[in-house]
Amino acid sequence: MREIIKSNANKTIKFIKSLQMKKYRDEQDKFIIEGEKLMDEALRYMVPISMVMISQSFAESSKHDEYSVILRERKIPMYYSEDSIFKGVCETHTPKGIIAVVEKPEYDFDNIISKDKLSIILLHELRDPGNVGTIIRTADACGMDAVLISKESTDIYNGKTIRATMGSLFHIPVIQGLDTLETIVKLKKRKTVIIGADPHNGINCTELPHYRKWAVIVGNESRGINNEINDVLDIKASIPMPGSAESLNAGIAASILMYEFSVRNQCL
Repeated sequence: MREIIKSNANKTIKFIKSLQMKKYRDEQDKFIIEGEKLMDEALRYMVPISMVMISQSFAESSKHDEYSVILRERKIPMYYSEDSIFKGVCETHTPKGIIAVVEKPEYDFDNIISKDKLSIILLHELRDPGNVGTIIRTADACGMDAVLISKESTDIYNGKTIRATMGSLFHIPVIQGLDTLETIVKLKKRKTVIIGADPHNGINCTELPHYRKWAVIVGNESRGINNEINDVLDIKASIPMPGSAESLNAGIAASILMYEFSVRNQCL
């Protein structure tokens, strides 16, 4: 018979709740995923899972039976709680019945940028979790080598960001907490062309030449790329807009640029 957690004072409940805060995610090197979609992706890509929390109602589903077989095979602890207790540890308004505590991945930055052919998106001071998650998802779809994120940007392990990635966080290297200028210097040493997204003063992105190694930088949602970063760019690229809008949402602009450069450079 399963033991059902019935109190918010339970240490497992408290631990999972603590991971809603960046401070504790950083201390533990762990984060939370919610729902079947993210759970499926984590299991498919063999992401290290520390534990799983399941609601009492979800435990009656066929999907639970499917998960429990895999989780037992991988020796991943499963905990069960009353639905009301489970709802309290969820960040979504409509809990999906399953939560996993996942270990943060580690990536070798120098190994990534040493590739002979390289495509990178570098996010400088992006604060909106939805934008960052969308960009990670698009980078995955475009076959980018990595997403690099400055230390002033939103935490990629924020629940909103994770949900916006739709599982792409498990498919592509994402490295955060970087100093933008230092990162650019390292990329340039590896002969990477640095392209800055500029809504008004850049070269039409459809007219740029092909590059074997390139990195697109997208700046803050309201301020864009600052002068210090602008001074070290190799090229500025703009998206042609025949309509009346002055600019695009940062997530949309980054997605268009990644797609444009990725498709045009596939022949190299």
